[in-house]
Amino acid sequence: MIRIQSKNPLFRATLVSALSELEATDTELPEEETAVLLVCDTQEEVDELLRSPLSCAIVLLGTHHAEADLEIPLPCALNELKERLRVLIAQRQNAPTFENKTFLFEGAKRLLTHKKTKHAVPLTEKETELISYLVKALPNPVSKTDLLSEVWKYNPDVESHTVETHIYGLRQKIGEENADNFIVNTADGYILSEK
Repeated sequence: MIRIQSKNPLFRATLVSALSELEATDTELPEEETAVLLVCDTQEEVDELLRSPLSCAIVLLGTHHAEADLEIPLPCALNELKERLRVLIAQRQNAPTFENKTFLFEGAKRLLTHKKTKHAVPLTEKETELISYLVKALPNPVSKTDLLSEVWKYNPDVESHTVETHIYGLRQKIGEENADNFIVNTADGYILSEK
């Protein structure tokens, strides 16, 4: 279900009508029912909204934020908007989950939760894609080259520290004391821990 947020009631109503086949609404929904939050507000309102972690996908119309799942510049064709929303919803429905003794990863919610403390860590889009790719590769480790190619779409010949930087950032988010209980760097590449 898509929830549309906009201060402009006419624009909001028009989008609800145009996206009705995708089950769009402008009313508050329980968090588990909101697959996508389509935000059509000012940059300041978007920044304020995204200060708190949200488990739904965030689509921004005409604004920018690093935590958004999708940004669509205005003006845009309605058919393009519908198609991009369909693709995003399909990706989220196919998002994997992973659980070991310490963590629960929920790709659709972009959350990594420490099972004992119940501390939930919101993930960026790239962190979610990285973990999702490692989940799909289990029980095999994934090389840095494969991650660069598949997650970041880099040419295999490109020299980059992107993978290390993202994994370092993720380790900082979950705490160094827990890091080895989630992503492990082996001689063959990166793998999710069974601990």
